Amino acid sequence: MTYVYNFLIMFLLSLGLGACSEFSSDSSNNFGLLNEGAGAPSFSAGDCDAETTGVNWDALMDSNCPKLSDYNLFQSANDPTANPSKGGVPYDLSVPLFTDYASKYRFVFIPEGTKASFSEAEVMEFPVGTVLVKTFAMPENTSFRDDAELIIETRLLIHREHGWIALPYYWEPELDGADAELAALGVDIPNMTTVHNGEQLEFTYSVPDWTACTSCHGKLKDGASTFIPIGPKARYLNKDFTYENTHTANQLNYWANGGILDGLPTDLTSIMKTMEFNDSVVVSALLDDEIDDLAKAYLDINCAHCHRNELTLGDGYSGPAGSSGLQLEYNRDYSDDPTKFGTCKVAVAGGDNNYPYDVIPGDAARSYLLFRMNTNDPRHRMPELGRAIVHEEGVDLVSAWINNLPLASCSPE
Repeated sequence: MTYVYNFLIMFLLSLGLGACSEFSSDSSNNFGLLNEGAGAPSFSAGDCDAETTGVNWDALMDSNCPKLSDYNLFQSANDPTANPSKGGVPYDLSVPLFTDYASKYRFVFIPEGTKASFSEAEVMEFPVGTVLVKTFAMPENTSFRDDAELIIETRLLIHREHGWIALPYYWEPELDGADAELAALGVDIPNMTTVHNGEQLEFTYSVPDWTACTSCHGKLKDGASTFIPIGPKARYLNKDFTYENTHTANQLNYWANGGILDGLPTDLTSIMKTMEFNDSVVVSALLDDEIDDLAKAYLDINCAHCHRNELTLGDGYSGPAGSSGLQLEYNRDYSDDPTKFGTCKVAVAGGDNNYPYDVIPGDAARSYLLFRMNTNDPRHRMPELGRAIVHEEGVDLVSAWINNLPLASCSPE
């Protein structure tokens, strides 16, 4: 089976198809794949097989390698959760995107002599050569993370000359954790289990295929299609992190002092910052303004990569659901136009007679937005991709937010 799988990957790569998508600046491309000859990289065994003492930058810039270890991003080929090669910096987000209770290990690699540029509201402007690495691991019990976790996949976002490309690598059990293979066709893993709050959850975990990445990372800017990262924004990086279990520092300061971030304001209090949200946060113990801030941050990072519109916020990017009327960017002020957050707004897509509006202030139980978060029905589930089970804590948070919103009289049903 492994041989057939690898053959299919190699065949796709020989045609010049990346594991996910690269975008051109041609607006007619409409989030489509670049064709061979238009900048799409093809497989190059020479780059992937090169022996290097550190990161294999040549392969990262030119080749979609069949194995994660070909890039030499980590000192240990079988452990993508720690000890990056020289130039790799671990980071964390104050409010992470939910993926079936998986633990996530994030690293950024920026080529020596280059820097990211600070952005107040959007993702940092990363230079060509940047690699963002995210490894997903499933704990046996979510109360005891880092203990007997199953490493599932490692996703790379690589900023090449022609734009960003996403490559998903799957840690196939048959390889016994020795390496991860490029999952160009995606992988569905049935019977995945974890224990959460004393209950055993069983579900099918999905590693995305080579067409799925555009669903979250694809954007329009000034009428042209583009592909950008989602998570590393200043407001989610503006928090302390303990490096090598010895040194704790603010992540933004650490990046600036380490020479990989330019333009950071000297006064960190002037930078947007969100509270931290994880599954140990007790929503009922939060103050109303804390619920409001966290819910907006949660909806932003889990939903606003699609639900955003440059015409109404002026930030330059529109997501695939930007025209739905539901626009959930963190830096959008609810009081300016509550309908953008779904208040008294009839759903454009989907819809259910039992849930007449996306958001009914004071009535989360009848709000379609919350119903979509709280169901696994493929017709209604949101986000559409990236989860197979319900995020109980996220549902609790958004439910509290809806119930705390200023009451509004929606029009008759």
